[in-house]
Amino acid sequence: MIELFNVLEVSSRDMERSTGIDRNKWSNIRGGKQRVNEDHIEAICKIYPQFAYWLTTGKTIPEAGQISPEIEVARKEHNLKIG
Repeated sequence: MIELFNVLEVSSRDMERSTGIDRNKWSNIRGGKQRVNEDHIEAICKIYPQFAYWLTTGKTIPEAGQISPEIEVARKEHNLKIG
């Protein structure tokens, strides 16, 4: 999940606004002080459905729109090179 936050460049405050889960909980997850639970995973999957399969299995299905943070980085780099 931390990899996802880093790739998306979202803050704990952003996550609180998007999910309704307190920013301190997101900060604690980032800092390794709190484990991710099903509420966190469910919230992330609702706002970033393209990462749901990867987040729950560690696998991707790009042809179905289910990607990983690594694929997202490659996509962003590709768009930057084109633009």
